[in-house]
Amino acid sequence: MLKRKHLESDELELTTLLNILVVLVSFLLLSAVFSQITIQELNMPPQAGGPTEASKSAPPAVIEVMLRQEGLEIGNGTQVTDRLAKVDDKYDTAALSHKLKQLKDQNPGKRDAILLVEPDIGYATMIAVMDALKFVEMRGPRDGSQRIRVTLFPNVTVGDAP
Repeated sequence: MLKRKHLESDELELTTLLNILVVLVSFLLLSAVFSQITIQELNMPPQAGGPTEASKSAPPAVIEVMLRQEGLEIGNGTQVTDRLAKVDDKYDTAALSHKLKQLKDQNPGKRDAILLVEPDIGYATMIAVMDALKFVEMRGPRDGSQRIRVTLFPNVTVGDAP
């Protein structure tokens, strides 16, 4: 009997590679976490420079909020003017917003505030306090009216607490 030579093809066998890629892509798509991304705009303080003409006339009001393990502190740049303790082991951001609303009423043209954060504060907590710095939700002037969002200090500068 004559033996036939079996000729091997010169083509690459890609079927197994394609099978693996299909399984890998489907696994990655199923295990992906879809989340909403929000962007917080942060403004860094300007570099030190000489005083401008506007700043020579009247010193600007400074509003500092210090986020500490024990609670929140509101200051004016030189001293702490108010302290808000935690309520049920949570920061009282509603009370903070209302205190900041009073400061906004005293300084209507002010748009910036400073948030000073201690090192071991969680990211979600810092974002919640930043939201309280930026706006407050209040009831409308009439009974049963919808809540109104009032802008407080939209320009927030973040730093380390002393």
